[in-house]
Amino acid sequence: MTECYIWDTQATMPRDSDGASVYLDSPRAGGKYKITGTASSMLGQLDVKGRALLTTWLCDQRRAGVECPAITSDTISSTKTFQPLTTTERIERALLHFNQNVRVGQTITLSANGARSGPDENRLMAVTESLTLGELVAFLQMMEQMHLLTDTTEVLGLYEFTPTAQGWLKIDDLVTRLSSTTQAFVAMWFNDAVQAAYIEGIEPAIKDCGYRAVRIDQKEHNNKIDDEIIAEIRRSKFVVADFTCEKEKVRGGVYYEAGFAGGLGIPVIWTVAKDSLGDVHFDTAVQPHRMGHARDT
Repeated sequence: MTECYIWDTQATMPRDSDGASVYLDSPRAGGKYKITGTASSMLGQLDVKGRALLTTWLCDQRRAGVECPAITSDTISSTKTFQPLTTTERIERALLHFNQNVRVGQTITLSANGARSGPDENRLMAVTESLTLGELVAFLQMMEQMHLLTDTTEVLGLYEFTPTAQGWLKIDDLVTRLSSTTQAFVAMWFNDAVQAAYIEGIEPAIKDCGYRAVRIDQKEHNNKIDDEIIAEIRRSKFVVADFTCEKEKVRGGVYYEAGFAGGLGIPVIWTVAKDSLGDVHFDTAVQPHRMGHARDT
């Protein structure tokens, strides 16, 4: 056993360090991640809210198919631009967590005294962006007031939460909505200069994750292109936004599409060719762009 670098809670090391990054599996951080030495030294810059936002970013990366997200110095720097989850998003993520971990009649047990949180509490704090165990309990009690959860225990010092009938119906709606899409939207420069990166890198990676890549230039439609782009982003599980461009000619449409997806809470994976990194706009440059050469963005 070791400690989570983000939260100083119990974690395991699923594999040895590769020399550049340490690999950790932390319930409080929502699962597996890897972190560079430089990034770990910068964690002291983050207050508890920043660490919660970083944890949400990790959860979103895993939702987008990244099994072990990488925390770099750019990731730490970018946390100041991350937006907190809305109450609706926190509720939905809590319900989906119950769906993944219990069946009808089963419960998730939490400690009421808050002295020390265990794996169940830590995982729920991670997915709901809760700062403390006390906040998590208060949040779940709010869901109880909304008739989505019920506390079934009579034992002092414990809470045993389980979804209500209304909660399970809400879960069904969420699962249906989330499972109804198998596509990922790709926003990028439609030019021969990046065609190899798409064919040899981006599209195969999306297929390997079990999704279908959608590029608006490859789709036949009769609608206004802006309306079609918005519709396809709404239908997508995640967006790959590639910011590769001609020198000093940023792709404004890609910024718009990435921002629109982010506003909807759809995970965005940022990519750029190394040659174009200097042209990334200053207010998004702190995002952790995955980089490659022109042929492997």
